[in-house]
Amino acid sequence: MAKKVKTQIASKPQIASHPELRIMAQPEVTKGAYSNLAIIRHTQNEFVIDFLLKFTEEGQLVSRIVLSPQHAIALLDALKINTDKYESNFGKIKRKPQIS
Repeated sequence: MAKKVKTQIASKPQIASHPELRIMAQPEVTKGAYSNLAIIRHTQNEFVIDFLLKFTEEGQLVSRIVLSPQHAIALLDALKINTDKYESNFGKIKRKPQIS
């Protein structure tokens, strides 16, 4: 049976209130999945983000998310807002060298 999960949708920084979005999710999905590597590719019409779990030379695909360019930029904005909030609460996040 699907579990109801309350969440909020991302909004622009200048909007103070967040509309509520009700989401239905299977229990195994609500547990989440750990990923320590992401590979991002794009075409003209979509961005594909593969989340991987990598402990050896071989990685395991945990999840694949396909986004429109508009949703990809909205995700980028939401991540920026949330990492800024995180750093103001807990301090600077140490950056690891980027992989292209």
